[in-house]
Amino acid sequence: MLENLKYRWLLILGVISFSLYFIYPTFSYYVMNNDLDEKKSIKLGLDLKGGLNIVLELDEFIFIKKLAKKKLSQQSASDLEKLLLEAQINSVKNSSTIIKELGRLSESKQVKLNKFYSNLSKSSNNEDIINEMENQKKYAMKSVLDVMRNRIEDHDQYGLGEPSIQQLGDSRLVVELAGISDVSRAKDYIQRTADFELSLVKKQEEYDNILSNIKNHMKNNLINSPNIDSLMYPDNTSEGYLVYEKDFEEIKAFLDSESIRQFIKSNNKIVWDNDVLNFSQNFDNSMPFRRTYLVSSNPAISGGMIQTPKAVVSEMGTDNAGQWVVNLDMTKEGRQKWSRFTGKHINRQVAIILDGKVFMAPFIRDQISSGATQISGFADMQEAKDIASVLKAGELPAPINIIQTNYVGPSLGQDSINNGSLSMIIGLCLVLIFMLLYYKSSGFIADIALVINMIIIFAVLYTMNAVLTLPGIAGLLLTVGMTVDANVIIFERIKEEIKLGNNIYASINNGYKKAFVTILDANITTLLTAFILSFIGSGPIKGFATTLSVGIFCSMFTAIFLTKTIFLTVIKNKNYTKISI
Repeated sequence: MLENLKYRWLLILGVISFSLYFIYPTFSYYVMNNDLDEKKSIKLGLDLKGGLNIVLELDEFIFIKKLAKKKLSQQSASDLEKLLLEAQINSVKNSSTIIKELGRLSESKQVKLNKFYSNLSKSSNNEDIINEMENQKKYAMKSVLDVMRNRIEDHDQYGLGEPSIQQLGDSRLVVELAGISDVSRAKDYIQRTADFELSLVKKQEEYDNILSNIKNHMKNNLINSPNIDSLMYPDNTSEGYLVYEKDFEEIKAFLDSESIRQFIKSNNKIVWDNDVLNFSQNFDNSMPFRRTYLVSSNPAISGGMIQTPKAVVSEMGTDNAGQWVVNLDMTKEGRQKWSRFTGKHINRQVAIILDGKVFMAPFIRDQISSGATQISGFADMQEAKDIASVLKAGELPAPINIIQTNYVGPSLGQDSINNGSLSMIIGLCLVLIFMLLYYKSSGFIADIALVINMIIIFAVLYTMNAVLTLPGIAGLLLTVGMTVDANVIIFERIKEEIKLGNNIYASINNGYKKAFVTILDANITTLLTAFILSFIGSGPIKGFATTLSVGIFCSMFTAIFLTKTIFLTVIKNKNYTKISI
């Protein structure tokens, strides 16, 4: 069927039409400066568009601490803390990991790790427990990689079709976010652990007793600072205390200190509001407050029991009408647990906590059996979408710390675009001129095929949602060279056939047949290399491999199928007996 020129042209015109349809938004945005087509255009990588390069590291200290069994005595928890702190200090000195240093310390101090980590291994041998920690760390990094990829891909504000996320070593990640303008928000979004919980707020009397014990301890030990009585105020509208924002950091650090934590029972913890409060109730209205709660350390609902989080504008008739909120549902297990919990604690407060911060603490008025929950208290739409996105992506096994941040400005990115585009245009023009001067009319046909080849490549890249990078442009230039090389081989074979005395039609057919095997062999070997790079590599390397792979397929189509169709059509219609080649 494809030997029929009619069908060949139908296929060619179909491919060109397809390509022009998908390439038009890119042309409209980058050439005609039509901002409406930005989201429909080919996405650019960090090196072209500018953006953020972040090196992240798993917080190994907290991760190892979280691996310990849940029910540790206060003394055991304190002993473990001291052991881990020493291991952390040694890891910095010895350029090692905390896990390895923990293994060395446990042996030198003759500490049985089974005392803290009997949940990790049936064996009481320290070496077995350390090995299991290493395995858990590997699983954790895989989880971090998956969560981070889901988090970024889900969040369309970054405009990333294929975000660059690469693991470095056994505990670090490199994340590239192209087109980022709000750096601080992006960093906050990436760092969120998404540790979600619904926890019962303890009654005021319990918090009062704890503070009373703390004050007695301070009095007995002649500790005068901070003055809790003058800095913490009972909240008349809610369980808990109010603290002036200016005193927040001092009070929080004091309550978090090891000497004070001993007065807070293991089933309790102190948490703070995410946002500051501004209201007047026998206080100076110009001074913002932060509210602190005493909550249960055993949450009623955790992140694994929620699903389908979605940021929406709250409907009219609710307390948060017109505000951005996050609606979420619960799993079957979560709904059952939530129903029992709300039925048991009517008229009590429940704190909605994300990453250790309270977003709201509503009172339970009735038993809730549906599992539908709403989070409010967001500053704007973007914050609500950020929260919904991190909850949807899943919880990180431990916090991740930002080790290094590099910001590539849009102007630098634009310079890269200009230089890359210029190099591609110059290279393309030189090739077109060479083919035209050397092969004359046949070179003109090859030039047409080369231009169409570039259009098809960009269209395919768009449909693949690929990201164009500087190495990707290099891949495009290499494709141009391979396309020209294919045409040169074909033309030289046709010349040989003409010298043998064959007519034009036979020379063209035989030339393409004899050149096909050579071209196919060269392209297959290159394609195999590109496939390996695409699977193994990431970021710029993957961008290069992607464009090169697409370019190979497209160049085969244009160099072999398209040019031959043009040759045969011209010969048939004009009855040429000679060919300029």
